[in-house]
Amino acid sequence: MSSAIDPQRLRIDKVVEALKDSPEPHLLTGELYKRTLRDGRRVIDSCGREIEDVTVHPDLRAVETTAGVLDAQFAPESQDILTFRGDDGGRRGIGWQIPTTREHLLAKKDGTGFITKQTMGVYGRPVDYGAMMALGFLSTIDRIEAENPEFAQNIRDFVALSADHNLLSTDLIADPQSDKNIPRNERPSQLRIIKETPDGVVLNGAKVAGSMGALGHFFTLSTTLGPGLGPDAAIWAAIPVNSPGVTLLLREPTANMHSPRADHPLDHAGEEMDQIIMFDNVFLPREYVFSAHNLDLLTLYYESCAFSLWSVMTRLAFRAEIFAGVAQVITEILGTDKIPGVQNAVADVTLYAQTLKAYALATIHESVEWNGVQVPNPELVTAGRLYSIENYPRITYQIQDLSGQALVARWPEKVWDHPEFGPKMDSYFPGTGVTAREKNVFFNFVFDLLCGAHAGRVALFENINATPPAFVKSLVYSKTDRNAAARLVRDYVGIS
Repeated sequence: MSSAIDPQRLRIDKVVEALKDSPEPHLLTGELYKRTLRDGRRVIDSCGREIEDVTVHPDLRAVETTAGVLDAQFAPESQDILTFRGDDGGRRGIGWQIPTTREHLLAKKDGTGFITKQTMGVYGRPVDYGAMMALGFLSTIDRIEAENPEFAQNIRDFVALSADHNLLSTDLIADPQSDKNIPRNERPSQLRIIKETPDGVVLNGAKVAGSMGALGHFFTLSTTLGPGLGPDAAIWAAIPVNSPGVTLLLREPTANMHSPRADHPLDHAGEEMDQIIMFDNVFLPREYVFSAHNLDLLTLYYESCAFSLWSVMTRLAFRAEIFAGVAQVITEILGTDKIPGVQNAVADVTLYAQTLKAYALATIHESVEWNGVQVPNPELVTAGRLYSIENYPRITYQIQDLSGQALVARWPEKVWDHPEFGPKMDSYFPGTGVTAREKNVFFNFVFDLLCGAHAGRVALFENINATPPAFVKSLVYSKTDRNAAARLVRDYVGIS
């Protein structure tokens, strides 16, 4: 597809135009990326107003953070982390590299680590994440090939197209919560195929979440199997965000993006916005259809999402390292780092980070091969995800507890600039080795990371991201092979 595409038909003409001005033919700079988002997409903000340009709307400041990551693709110190060289020698975004070796997976892990540190891990759908569902489709391509060889080729072409054009994508899986007494196929919100032609399909219905969708180029769509679902609702596909008939309705922002950076160092960088995505007679070119009407294929959620779930766990592992660093700095600034109880708490946060790091590495070193693709070990990914989300509230509470009154005793920058009160504050609240103002800025950051409305949204997101803990635990039970260990025990004891 990438060698003979119709950019206008496939809704990527703005990307094709922007890449003509790039120093690398397959990479977008931050400014060129923003230019690609002025492509006719329809986005409505939380006040019901139509957004004319998503790159300048105050609620979508995350565009600047994303642009910064894309600029880092060109920086000498990070380009080898965030890009790979294709067969033609050209650089492409690391997310879209098809991992055929464990070294490729390690490179992806390093890319995730860099981006997590750039964003402090609060973006659940960062730049490199968008490829993960498409790679999951590739790893299960034998099942798709059995359904329709054309659909299998569409997936291969989409991965190549996305790599060639530095496209940003995000998952689209969850349905709107609705009355469960109504069968899924009878709900007005159920996304379904309402018409089919030789050129493509027409979709009606809705999906929710799609975090960062307003600032991406594509949604990668996967329906999940459930009671009452009919064949018309069974679809895997890629959907251009700017497709006519697609409307994104943003939720209200939770981050304090409009305060001075010193008051909200993390929130100031923006947040990923969720939305409801409405489909009103949306035509989808056949090139973007990966499966249709195949209910059997929808049982492959665990397999098709293998890379997505691994990416989530790996990001949380790097975020845990940030938590450990935050815990250490807290104790140094407060001068509590020699207290045994404090050291125990920091050790607890450190153990959380080290355990997740071990999971992240083990999933790669025990990867499995599916259809020529190296897949991070799904059993270990599932166990690591469960460990990360079950312990997340406990670890964040530990860090809050280490902070003491510092998370409450915080004042805005204007108070510190006040000629009467600022000098008194400077003398009242110094930290160990830092000024009172520096200490205040640091704990403003910790507040943004763990306590504010944005932090609450992130914690909720992590808890339900790609299935909630109870379901993950059921996967640990049902998908982990214990047969060899059970046979060993039976044989040793002598039980047939």
